Amino acid sequence: MKTFPSDLFPPVSLTRSFVLAGALLGVSFEASSQLLWSDEFDSGSAPNSAVWSYDLGAGGWGNSELQTYTNDAANVRVEGGNLIISAQEQILKGGRRQFTSARVKTENKLTFKYGTIEARIKTPNVADGLWPAFWTLGNNFGEVGWPDCGELDVMEMGSAAAISEGVVNRRVSSTAHWEHNGGHANYGLSFDYPTDLNGSFHVYRMEWTPTEVSTYIDDNWIWTIDISSASCTDCTEFHQPHFFILNMAVGGTFTGLTRANDISAPIPAEMVVDYVRISDNGYTVLGGSSLTPEAEFTHVDSIVPGSSGGGPNKKATADVIVLDETGAPVDGATVTATFSGSHNETISAVTDANGEASLITTVKNRSVMFQTCVDDVSHSSMTYDSGANLETCDNY
Repeated sequence: MKTFPSDLFPPVSLTRSFVLAGALLGVSFEASSQLLWSDEFDSGSAPNSAVWSYDLGAGGWGNSELQTYTNDAANVRVEGGNLIISAQEQILKGGRRQFTSARVKTENKLTFKYGTIEARIKTPNVADGLWPAFWTLGNNFGEVGWPDCGELDVMEMGSAAAISEGVVNRRVSSTAHWEHNGGHANYGLSFDYPTDLNGSFHVYRMEWTPTEVSTYIDDNWIWTIDISSASCTDCTEFHQPHFFILNMAVGGTFTGLTRANDISAPIPAEMVVDYVRISDNGYTVLGGSSLTPEAEFTHVDSIVPGSSGGGPNKKATADVIVLDETGAPVDGATVTATFSGSHNETISAVTDANGEASLITTVKNRSVMFQTCVDDVSHSSMTYDSGANLETCDNY
């Protein structure tokens, strides 16, 4: 599913031999039994916010799509062990038709490079004008844009060609998009299932290795592209982390239907996702914020006492470093410490991005001989574990 107008990135003229370089191998891959990650959508009433976020709004999404994407429960919800994306229609004054739907993604929250990727999905009747999709974008999309980030469409349905040929509920399309010589290159094929797919669950799978990307529906091979450096010298987009997208568009250039009154598919309509899974194929690398648990505890790593000023105006100082349980600096923690001896005072300061709080007394003294002890470290979302301190008091 393209995300920006194709006229911004004129297609490159590529021969099939260049794009594939022997990629149409028809090789069948066995899905790995080592499941690394999954969302079974078996809890809550909305997608897990630690993993999923939303694309919101209208504007055609670069493909003259007609829907507005929302995060309303009417358009996206978790129910009965499924993620449900629902296209809705509203008739406005004058009979004008307005559509809403949803698009969820794991950008920055769950990323993957290589692996066995699969989703069990039930599509609605897409005839004519609905466009359900299960696809990925490179996680650097926010920095480099499209097509430089790369795109892998595991499943798209509702194409204009499928409509014209009378197989719109049977045809599954898969396509790769990438940047080539400053433009947009793409390659894809489709598979016509023996019967209509709508109304029943089917497994859409992608096998992604450092040399090939292949897609399947219910173990029926759709296509393969050779992404090895020897065959595809400009395919770096397919050797970097990607993120998931699940959505259902209404209309758009893929469907060939870009006016509201052209849409004849039954609406409301539901795209139902039973699960999304990633299994190891020997090369898989996962990442993203959802896989890194948030730190819970702080402790004092070091105290460096010192002084500032001269003569009778010397002040006592202490630089305190606060880390979390992973050893990362803690920003925004309030450190309270007591100075005793030549300078008797309790001082508080807040740690910076390096985890450092710089404390300095207001008390002045010609003599500087004191002890500094940390009394407390407070943070809005973390607990102070004084037992983990590497240093609690220091002398100067």
